[in-house]
Amino acid sequence: MSKELSILKILKMQGLSNIDIDQIVNYLETLDFDLSKTRYIGKIIAKNERLAKYYFFREKLKIDINSLDDTFHINEIFDQCIDWSEFWRLLVIKKGFCCIKLSGELNSKVRFIFLSGPNILSGPLSDLSDLSDSIYEHVDY
Repeated sequence: MSKELSILKILKMQGLSNIDIDQIVNYLETLDFDLSKTRYIGKIIAKNERLAKYYFFREKLKIDINSLDDTFHINEIFDQCIDWSEFWRLLVIKKGFCCIKLSGELNSKVRFIFLSGPNILSGPLSDLSDLSDSIYEHVDY
């Protein structure tokens, strides 16, 4: 029980209200998240869920390369190479990611929170540690 409270404490430390925390816990319980193993990843404000995922992970995956050539734009190249919907799908299945839209709007923008943990969508809880790290696990070379 004390481990379950750790995610609740983290959410409280992030400045989320009791209403937000109740909404998050209800969502997590609906998908059978293991609260003792669920981790807070972060939050963002965006116009919609698609943009929230894109901007959040683009920022998390930001690559800064010190280059004297101002024409070298690694982030723009990176954006064109990633299928963001497939990237998100793999995060949900392989790592138990979720993006929760919180109630209430701020200047026509919505708050979203990102969490990760074993759940009904990510497969059996006992098999989570056995998941391959490769997205090509089904390919025979």
